[in-house]
Amino acid sequence: MLPVYNEASVVEKVLMTHYWTIASKIPSRLIVGEDGSTDRTREVLLSLRDKIPIELFLGQQRKGYAQAVADLLKRVDSEWIFFSDSDGQYSPADFWNLWNSRGTYDMIIGKKLERRDSAYRIVLAKGFHQILNFLFRLNLNDADCGFRLMRKEVVESIIDNVGSLKYSFWAEFTVRACRAGFNVREVPISHAVREIGSSHIYGPMRIPTIVLGQFEGLARLYWDLMGNHLVG
Repeated sequence: MLPVYNEASVVEKVLMTHYWTIASKIPSRLIVGEDGSTDRTREVLLSLRDKIPIELFLGQQRKGYAQAVADLLKRVDSEWIFFSDSDGQYSPADFWNLWNSRGTYDMIIGKKLERRDSAYRIVLAKGFHQILNFLFRLNLNDADCGFRLMRKEVVESIIDNVGSLKYSFWAEFTVRACRAGFNVREVPISHAVREIGSSHIYGPMRIPTIVLGQFEGLARLYWDLMGNHLVG
């Protein structure tokens, strides 16, 4: 499953590659959730349905990444759910690293061998993950990675409680899954430079707002998950 917002320039290539690399190889459904795009993304997706089998859900208005992903996850009832962002930075071929590593794990997360983002995003991400690991007693490299494979039970148990970290949906999802006792593993994946466009969330001008929001969200999440330890 892939969420899509204003990716008209790359979405056909991304989905075609996902289909031929993954969905055509194993019994699966290619589910796409479009989130109220304002460019030609909707038209591209509608025409793509004539080329490959996709289940397409069109959004009437912009929900934002976190809500759009949460709503899309609730639509999936497969035993295993594979998720990937649709900006073209992840290689569908790396899916098999996750699939072949699932074993007794409940969720397998991609760990970028070399993060190919702007310098400020790399620095912010590294600091955020260090804080995340310290607060919640984890040892993860990339808890917020948008490339992962998970059991349906993980989604059903976690999804309705995610909402503290507005800008890091998957980081909160991962923390809650770990604290709930699910077995989580990271496996190496590649990460490419974004060929066209830029992040719809982490623009430089929004960094102060995002950093403040992250600290407030971490405080809420910490109290929710660890508050009993403080009271006790």
